[in-house]
Amino acid sequence: MAEIPAVVEAELARLRAENARLLRLLKMTPEQAAPPGPGQAGFFEAPPGLVDDGSPPEVKVAFFGALFAARTDVYAIRYDNPRTGRGGWVPAVRGGWRKGMRHEDADFLPLTPGVLAAHLKGEVHIGLYPLLDGDRCWWLAADFDGSAAMLEVASKIRCKSTTGVGSLQDRQVFEGRTHARACPSIAY
Repeated sequence: MAEIPAVVEAELARLRAENARLLRLLKMTPEQAAPPGPGQAGFFEAPPGLVDDGSPPEVKVAFFGALFAARTDVYAIRYDNPRTGRGGWVPAVRGGWRKGMRHEDADFLPLTPGVLAAHLKGEVHIGLYPLLDGDRCWWLAADFDGSAAMLEVASKIRCKSTTGVGSLQDRQVFEGRTHARACPSIAY
């Protein structure tokens, strides 16, 4: 095994000390702050069942749809206006969403396995509406911005671990924004 350069050793020691300080500050145990487990958060006894990298594409799409349960009667699409530099999300409707469109006049496009597959292939950027019938939700996602973003995520992890909301699946930092996603073991 190659020897680790001194500068790298020093940086590792500094980061470990910072992690320990943050754990003490948040009153978290190492178990509460542990990274997420394996890629598949849960075993689905019903279809699609166990999924791995050798599974057929349609089974992977079904797994993604089950993991991120969302309304199937509508989904959102991303828009970016190069003229104004603004962007956002609008419901996917036949003929495209128009400013001032009345809800009653919109022919919403359903979320189908084909739409999910296109999203997973990077062909389209979609958003989901996670609130299900009966006011149930299967997953949560949150963005935390600013210099204290990682502390906010850590406090949410601590809260999650004491309330039993579910397992934190990932923590990401992208363009200065921190994202967290939690999937409960049952719908709540």
